[in-house]
Amino acid sequence: MTENPTSQVRIGICPGCGARIRFQQFELGEFVVCEECGDELEVVQTNPVKLDWAYSEPYENDDWDDDGDDDFDDGWDDYDDDDDWDE
Repeated sequence: MTENPTSQVRIGICPGCGARIRFQQFELGEFVVCEECGDELEVVQTNPVKLDWAYSEPYENDDWDDDGDDDFDDGWDDYDDDDDWDE
């Protein structure tokens, strides 16, 4: 008789508090809540089980602009330093 690998208890570790979370059945992308700290987690790897904080949308940093142009307004263009110096 062979054992069904999905019926084995698997353990994932909460990245927030380190609590062990036991799984009987799980899928990649499944969301769980840590009973110890209440963090919402997502199964990001199945073998071994790896959990990460769940995000409603994938993280995309659209604010980062690495093309070297001056799209970013840091406010220095409006700074008039002539008034700060006494001659």
